[in-house]
Amino acid sequence: MARKKKTRWKKVWWEVRYQLACWSLKRLLFFSRLFPLRWAFFIMEEIGTRIGWRLAGKFKKKMLDNLTFTFKDSLSAEEKRRICKESLQHMIKGFVEFTYCVHFYQAKFDPKIEVEGKENLDKALTLGKGAIAVSAHLGNFLLLGAKFNASGFPFSIVIKEPDHSGLAQILRQARKKAGGRAIHLDPPLRCQKEILRFLGQGEIVCFVADQNQKRGGVLVEFLGRVMAMPVGPAIYHLRTGAPILPIFILRKGGDRHRVIIENPLGFELSGDEDRDVFTITDQVTRIIESYIRKYPGQWPWVSKRRIRTKTRRKTFQEEGAPSL
Repeated sequence: MARKKKTRWKKVWWEVRYQLACWSLKRLLFFSRLFPLRWAFFIMEEIGTRIGWRLAGKFKKKMLDNLTFTFKDSLSAEEKRRICKESLQHMIKGFVEFTYCVHFYQAKFDPKIEVEGKENLDKALTLGKGAIAVSAHLGNFLLLGAKFNASGFPFSIVIKEPDHSGLAQILRQARKKAGGRAIHLDPPLRCQKEILRFLGQGEIVCFVADQNQKRGGVLVEFLGRVMAMPVGPAIYHLRTGAPILPIFILRKGGDRHRVIIENPLGFELSGDEDRDVFTITDQVTRIIESYIRKYPGQWPWVSKRRIRTKTRRKTFQEEGAPSL
């Protein structure tokens, strides 16, 4: 009986938190139409970051622990604190930018995003198989879809929506107004069909591939830990032949951004699907890790990053792959 009461109260608290989140987000989206962006940046950057840092608590400890695990003794304690504060600042500014680009993307954001390596994308799309973009939660990655779609390149990002239907609907509408397009992971069958359809139409499908998977990944080393990394880019590359391009967006300073489009990745494939999935996933992970290490202050180090063992191929063990 006590367990049932506890479960019931957890459900009530879960619903209350999400209702508060929905109410808060609606108010922010409304006031962003009236409040000047430069004022919002100043308030959130100067005041929000300071307050957020003081109230970070366990999240601050988690960020510092993750940095220590990744960089070991190559960073001083002061450098780690500086990266954590910078990361928190980027997350706050990114959220503010999202609420404003819903109403003012073309006027206030698009002119301030420069693209480097567009020729790499043009070359990849000439194959007629679409393109698989791989990216990370680096910089304000939410602006990627709006920038590419506004530039005439149909771009869809594969995402998992919040479990709460009300919050998911608000975010879906906001993303659409800002010019972004999404492919939702659930239900899985529809997600697979949409990915294949968009690639078949010569469009860009983006996977944000820097998070540990609860299920469906393959074990590779990432930022010093063995983790189950997403296999989506590898699976759809093998199935369609669509080239894989690393694409990242980085903050240059203030409200300016730079999109970097790398050359399509090349792989030495063996013909064995499990081995090839591992090879591609490992290579994708390596380039994502290189960008995170180069720009650590633009990545959210609050990720739990716990190891999961429900991998896509439990029986497959690549020679030389790190083991748990």
